[in-house]
Amino acid sequence: MFCDQNYKFGVLPKKDGFMIRISLKPGYITSKQLNVIGYIARHYGEDKVHITSRQGVELKIKHEYLENAEKLLNDVGLKLGSTGKRIRQIKSCIGRECQNAIGDSLSLAEILHNEFEGIWVPKKLKINISACPNDCAWAKFCDVGIIFRYTMNINSMECSGCGRCEEFCEVGAIDWKNQIISKKCIGTGECLKLCGALYVKDKVISIYVGGKGGKFPKMGKHISDVKTEDEVVNIVDLIIEKYAKYGKKRVYDLIKNYNINTIEDIENI
Repeated sequence: MFCDQNYKFGVLPKKDGFMIRISLKPGYITSKQLNVIGYIARHYGEDKVHITSRQGVELKIKHEYLENAEKLLNDVGLKLGSTGKRIRQIKSCIGRECQNAIGDSLSLAEILHNEFEGIWVPKKLKINISACPNDCAWAKFCDVGIIFRYTMNINSMECSGCGRCEEFCEVGAIDWKNQIISKKCIGTGECLKLCGALYVKDKVISIYVGGKGGKFPKMGKHISDVKTEDEVVNIVDLIIEKYAKYGKKRVYDLIKNYNINTIEDIENI
């Protein structure tokens, strides 16, 4: 019973204390912040910290230490959050630190975190960002998913007609005979290692909406490809606006009930 109730944003009552959840900005925390979290766990709690599935931190403390714990966290730039019917902590992969990265997922995640984290919505809303189609952040299986990827093409003048690319492509997107790469291409760019006739036409940011995990996971619908962070912010803002106004359950249900397949469908709700 207690676990489903928020005492305040970021605080979950337990029978013998509070579970406090720290809303971390995407990417990194400092050693000073880690020291403070350790101090709170050691002196106010049970000397242990739980790393959440959304790359956050939560720990149990005694009731009487809540105010002191929150002050210590605030003093090092940390705050409580990521609970209840709110936009949760933004989740991202490591971004440019990874050799497979196509875009700066951490930078975009921080922008979205600063803009939207903590806003009230009908149910919890999760935003995940992956720097490439390997999708280490599981962006396709959350309410709003964002993935950086390539769009590919074939230079007919360079193609030797060997057909190796068609065999190489894991998703069957390459038709070398007709010099076509279909929409099935997921845009990892792995094929660039194989042949000089294949090249990157563009870099895009793909946006998925309505995914979810749980007992019956659902993959989100691909609704748009954009090129800039500002465009991503505007689309996420639109999704949140419509969800806050018309949503009752999770974003998945809004997408299903209004038969949403494109960004225009969301605009016209």
